[in-house]
Formats: sequence, C-alpha cells, structure tokens
Amino acid sequence: MTRAKTVKKAGTVSEEIVTKKKGRSTSGEVREYSVTESFTKGEMVYHKVWDDTGEVIETGTTEDGINKMKVAFEKVGVKNLRMG
Repeated sequence: MTRAKTVKKAGTVSEEIVTKKKGRSTSGEVREYSVTESFTKGEMVYHKVWDDTGEVIETGTTEDGINKMKVAFEKVGVKNLRMG
C-alpha cells in the first residue's frame, strides 16, 4: 500500500511517498496485536483487550514449536504472548 505523507518544514510543505508492507510496521508505528501476526524485537504493539501499548522485548519459540514474544506494556507490565 502506498500513500502520500505531508511534511511541513519551516514554512514549506513537501510530500513523501511512504510504502507500507502488509503486516509489518515502519519505525514508530504501533501495530494491533493479533495471534496470527508475527512481530520482531523493538516493534510497538497495541493490545485491544487491555487498551495498552508496549514494546516487544524478546521473541522466541516454545519447546512445543509455538512462536512467542515478551512485551513490556505501559499499564499491565511485561506479558508473554503467542504470535503467528
């Protein structure tokens, strides 16, 4: 998906083309958590049920082969979540 982004700098306005890959965030963006999505360390995640935002601090796989991540949320603290 491609969209135009307006940037204002000291009285001038310019447009940049921003390309987003489906399911991946660019730096600074927050993605909504879904068990079917994959996340990487450093990404920001929004959890709808907890109404909280956090940063992925660790990713890995359980002994059963399930992908997991550890997220440090602002309100609810550090949580372990499954991911796709």
